[in-house]
Amino acid sequence: MVTIEIDSTVIRLMETAGRKVIRWASHSLEPGMFESEVISDPIALGALVRQLVTSSGMRKRDVTASISGLYSLSRIITVPSPSGVTVTKEMILEAAKEVMPLNADTLYLSWQTVATGEGWQRIFVVGVPRDILDNEMRALKAAGTNPRKLDLKAMALARAVNKEQVLIFNLQPSSFDIVIVVNSIPEITRAIAWPQGDLTVEDRAEHLGLNLRLAVDFYNAHYPDTPIDPATPLIVTGYMTEDVNLMEKLQARVGYPIEPLAPPLEYPEHLPVSQYAVNIGLALNGMAPSKNPGPGGYSPPDINLLPEIYKPWKPSPRQIYIFGLIIAVIGLLVPLYQITAVAMGNTANLRAKYDIINSEMQQRQAEIRNREPLQKAINDYNTIVNMGGGLSDDLSVIQNQANKLVVEVKQISHQGNSITVTCEAPDYVTFRKYLAALEESGRFSSPIPPPEGYPYTKSGPIKLVPKTSK
Repeated sequence: MVTIEIDSTVIRLMETAGRKVIRWASHSLEPGMFESEVISDPIALGALVRQLVTSSGMRKRDVTASISGLYSLSRIITVPSPSGVTVTKEMILEAAKEVMPLNADTLYLSWQTVATGEGWQRIFVVGVPRDILDNEMRALKAAGTNPRKLDLKAMALARAVNKEQVLIFNLQPSSFDIVIVVNSIPEITRAIAWPQGDLTVEDRAEHLGLNLRLAVDFYNAHYPDTPIDPATPLIVTGYMTEDVNLMEKLQARVGYPIEPLAPPLEYPEHLPVSQYAVNIGLALNGMAPSKNPGPGGYSPPDINLLPEIYKPWKPSPRQIYIFGLIIAVIGLLVPLYQITAVAMGNTANLRAKYDIINSEMQQRQAEIRNREPLQKAINDYNTIVNMGGGLSDDLSVIQNQANKLVVEVKQISHQGNSITVTCEAPDYVTFRKYLAALEESGRFSSPIPPPEGYPYTKSGPIKLVPKTSK
């Protein structure tokens, strides 16, 4: 199997045989090949991929490729499935639109059942922007390869790490991925671009720690009965793991124990396994996990994100049946046609009926393709990703003002487009000053609603609405 990871800074190839790595190769990309982490010149990129495939000696054209999770949506949903009732596409989309914004015009949607129970199914749903996926497919086709599977980078990372519960960082020069795996299922997946400008090692460690904390808080808020254990291991992959100073700063910042990557396959000692973690996970796609599924009974998803329009054509059972029926009918009618004109009329009638059925089937398929899912945005996921560096600045203002006035910040929580700060001041006068300082910072909508008991309370929750979130 040949796997391809295309990042905005590098192309990585790997060839495996079963669970053994045979060879690997990489090629750095010049600036301008990507724009805002999206492929801008698929043909030129395809030419570079072709050169790398040729120079590396990898002759197989069928490939498994990864696709960035940046701008993609993924969520695990629960769909009711009463006994004897088959879960349909409409049922899945109806449940998915309750927890994630869906637009069939801009997203390719894929899903896979990851767990079943009495009267329910848990289904992993992924939505990939059409322009991002189409551009990558153009590049792979221009390279002369035949993509057979597309996998989200976060899914590949979870498969390479092969742990039932783990936190994963994938650090690249232009962006990083966060994956929270629980019971072998990637419950939270995020791809985040680094802030603009020159960042110090301390800045990067702080930014990583903040985003990991936000991701963990998001998970804990949605699964309060099974919060992330502080002893959960953190595995860091990607090109930037070679920065020892960053790894030391990150360990001191996050608090979770960092463990080395030990993927479940055989590879040479000199393979930079951390840099090829995505390729390793792609190679494991479709293989049985090396360990039994976790306590929840789940197994890692092997969902193929390749849309039907890019898959090799294979007749469906219905099409095979219709084709066989037509052949049988023709076989019966040809002798009669040669004998009498009546047989010819019967054949024409049968063809006319088939055309009517086929036309009705095409009309129904067109209606299904044109049916758009109902829109209902829930924005916990989208808001955090879209707020980017602004949220970090808001948190900095909240903490700095608290430090100046000796106000103890006990908890900061984020929900929707608001931030709730639970704090306690030495007295109610200081509490008033803290509230006033937050208003004067200019980062939050004014006036800030005071907590119950104000102005004579010295503690309580303060709800802030960042101006950038309006």
